[in-house]
Amino acid sequence: MSAPQTSTASRPSGPHFQVGRDCEGFWIAVETHGRGGGYFSSLDAALHYARSSTGREPGSVTLATQPLALLPLRLS
Repeated sequence: MSAPQTSTASRPSGPHFQVGRDCEGFWIAVETHGRGGGYFSSLDAALHYARSSTGREPGSVTLATQPLALLPLRLS
């Protein structure tokens, strides 16, 4: 009997972004590992950035249900 195979079709292999509003109501897109993101003038602009950054891979962009925040930059 062979080992069961895990499907990777449901998990994006590249970056994953969440898109939503911050606590002040501004639209933002945030890469879940803190490697990218920004503030945008509209939901459409934030979605365009996130989708472009992920190569439009299905499941790689989700809408946030809670307020989002960009991670502060660390200066060394």
